[in-house]
Amino acid sequence: MLEIVKKLLLPGMPPRWFLALLVFGCGLAGFLSGVEVSERNLADVNLATKMYYTLGLFILGGMDLGVPVSGPVWGQLLLWIGYFGAPLLTGSTIIDWVHQVVNSESRWLRNIRGHIVLVGTDDLAHSILEKLEDLKIRAPVVVVEREITTAQSAEFTNRYGARVLIGDFTNEFFLSNLRLAKARRIILASERDFDNFEAASKILEQRPDMGKKLLVHCNRLRFLREVHNSQVASACVTFNSYHLAAQHLVKTEMIKHFHETEQLDTVVLAGFGRFGQTILEELQRLAAGEISDIGIIDVDAHRRILVAQEQSEISSEFNLRVVQGNIGHPEVWQQLESQLDLHRSRPLVLMATGLDDENLRTGLWLKKIHPQANIMVRSTRPSHFSQSVCEAAGIRAFGVSSVIHESMPDEWFL
Repeated sequence: MLEIVKKLLLPGMPPRWFLALLVFGCGLAGFLSGVEVSERNLADVNLATKMYYTLGLFILGGMDLGVPVSGPVWGQLLLWIGYFGAPLLTGSTIIDWVHQVVNSESRWLRNIRGHIVLVGTDDLAHSILEKLEDLKIRAPVVVVEREITTAQSAEFTNRYGARVLIGDFTNEFFLSNLRLAKARRIILASERDFDNFEAASKILEQRPDMGKKLLVHCNRLRFLREVHNSQVASACVTFNSYHLAAQHLVKTEMIKHFHETEQLDTVVLAGFGRFGQTILEELQRLAAGEISDIGIIDVDAHRRILVAQEQSEISSEFNLRVVQGNIGHPEVWQQLESQLDLHRSRPLVLMATGLDDENLRTGLWLKKIHPQANIMVRSTRPSHFSQSVCEAAGIRAFGVSSVIHESMPDEWFL
């Protein structure tokens, strides 16, 4: 019988489609034969209407029409086939689809090994995936997050070849399904610091030997420093992306500038958020003997100076000048210039706020006033527009995500 059905199928037609056409044909033939139903008068309706009611059998199974009550027996029999066959076929199709989705994912997870689990979907996750591409690491990548949009899922799948899973990565049952013991690396890089550490703690509780595989990111350097004695911080590699970027920027760009100037330098940090505070810390650690004056501008400068001092004492080796206000306001720069001589030598000015357009506009404006200044303009991601405009103006533009990408040690992923 199966061979007969296969021969009847058109080339490339799935068996389920053949069954659907067969059931539809039975139902329509029943209606055309003159069969009457208890809840509708179909005696005088046209062919299109009967086809419409036949299609409805796949959803409602005839519940809106009532049961066959008159007409030829063979027609009633065909209609009963449609009544039972259509909803059964619809239900089995849905069940089969759900089973295939669930089973394919679980089967894939059961067989995976040597993979990289990446928790997070923000810019840091993209930087990590690009780093893996640069290092030509061909390990399967599983991207995990509680909520992932369709566009994000498509990008991770099509651009990076990663598999995307939606789930609570702090849940022990969910973690147990990721085959972490067989993983090459587990990178906890979500935007929620506590959840990253919570997941790492649960993984270590299950498998204490997995610390060497775990990379745990912390957005807030203050939080990272406060938990430095925890099991997670002791057993795993913990890092702050801004700290990495600041170290890299100071070592590769700023110190080079300091070496090119003969006298002690003046540095202005226009923006003193997490990135600016980390830059100041690295300047104190790596270039203290190269700097005479540091100016800081920020809309919340006084409070953020207190935060920076809480983390590490600000050195007294240089003169610190603080102005509270918007970096785009000319009066703010006038206040700073009343305390610092920006015409002396080649001051290094870092536009470091989180507002890309304000950094760019103020940097271009400041370059006209102080053409000798070495101005660096930050953007969240590398910007072709900023790069082209800054090159024409003699300004250095950089994307923080690109600096983070360059600063991550290769050995973390090998």
